[in-house]
Amino acid sequence: MSPVTQGRTVPLARREAILEAAVEEFAAVGFAAATTAAIARRAGISQPYVFRFFPSKKDLALAVIDRAFGRVLADWEAAVPQPGETRLQTLGRTYVEGLRDRRSDLMVHLQAYAGTHDPDIAEALRHHMARVYRYVVHLLRRDGHPTPEWEAAAFYGRGLLITAAMAVGLESELRPEEWAGICTRQGCALRPETDREPDPAA
Repeated sequence: MSPVTQGRTVPLARREAILEAAVEEFAAVGFAAATTAAIARRAGISQPYVFRFFPSKKDLALAVIDRAFGRVLADWEAAVPQPGETRLQTLGRTYVEGLRDRRSDLMVHLQAYAGTHDPDIAEALRHHMARVYRYVVHLLRRDGHPTPEWEAAAFYGRGLLITAAMAVGLESELRPEEWAGICTRQGCALRPETDREPDPAA
C-alpha cells in the first residue's frame, strides 16, 4: 500500500470505528441519552477526536441512521433468490437475516422512530422510509404486479411488525403457529431460547 493510499485508508477506518461505536451506544441508550464521551470510550479514542469526523452528536446520529437504512438496501441489492422464492420473499428473508446478524442495527431503527420529536431525525426517517418504499414499488412494478404501491405498503408494514417482534422476543409469548403467521423464516427469532413455554390457554 502506498503512503498516499494508506493516508486515506486510516481516517476511513477510524471513521468507521466511530460509527460502529455510535451504533452500539445509540442502540443501547437512545439518541437523546447517548453522549460523544461514551461513544469515544467504546471506540477507544478521545472525545475530541470524534469531532474531527462528526461536527456534532446530531451529525453522528444522522450518519448512523443513514448507515442502518443503507445496509438494508445494500443487502437487497446483493440478495440472491432461493429456488421458488418470490421477489418479496427474497427481500423479506434478506431483511430478517440482516437484522438477526446485526441486532444493534435493529435497535437503531427503533430508537430512531422513538427520537422523531427531533425534526432532523424525523426528516431523515422520512427520507429513508420513502427510499425503501419506492425501491420495493419499483421492483414490483418492474415485475408486472398490478398494485405495486399497495403490495409495497403491506410488505413494509409486515417488516415493521417483524422488527418490533424480533426486538422484544415476541416469539416467547406466542404458540409456534401464531409466530409462523408473523415470521415464517427459520431463525427469525433473536431470542430462540426462552425461560418458559407459551401458555396454551393464553
